[in-house]
Amino acid sequence: MSRLWIFDFDGTLVDSEPGIKKCYLNVTEKLAPSRVSFAENILIGPTLLETASLILDNKNKELVTKFIELFTQEYDQKILLQTKPYKYATEVLSYLKNKNDEIVIATNKRGNPTRKLINFFGWDHFFNWIGCMDDFKNYKNKSDLVKNEIINKREYEAIYFVGDTVNDGITANENNIPFIFAKFGYGKKQDWSKIEITRTISSLKDIKKNY
Repeated sequence: MSRLWIFDFDGTLVDSEPGIKKCYLNVTEKLAPSRVSFAENILIGPTLLETASLILDNKNKELVTKFIELFTQEYDQKILLQTKPYKYATEVLSYLKNKNDEIVIATNKRGNPTRKLINFFGWDHFFNWIGCMDDFKNYKNKSDLVKNEIINKREYEAIYFVGDTVNDGITANENNIPFIFAKFGYGKKQDWSKIEITRTISSLKDIKKNY
């Protein structure tokens, strides 16, 4: 049996925050300028629907669909390919693949931009499977996605989940998967007191040192 590596995407393999944050601010300025200061501090990681709803608040909830439409248009057409992979990402993915490990993605990021970036970086051959929440609308969260589409499909010698937010930690903990916290990502300021962390890494290269 092979080992399985489950990677989050934004904040774990790629640094997408600058572009995503820019789009959030631009769209918020157009639709709900009073919420710009809130959008400036929004966490990158939840689904676009969740984030749009948080930014707009209940006072502007009728604008959620328009927010998603404008964000998608600007991000996918103008910003997406400005995203940079984290240092050592390609090296580590190649290292794991050469050890005959299986590698999958489990992300809240939309499927279309996720696959475009993976293709753009030349990473297609690294991944055995790519799971994006908008491809599986019957699941309420990432934990359900991982349980039903990954864990229940086959057995592995070992499974690891690498992510940068509390949501990733919850997903790993609920599925009894050792969680590797990528502290270089976006969740540094979150409350981690209830998350069981197996290992903390300061760089993706740390995976090569320990596994």
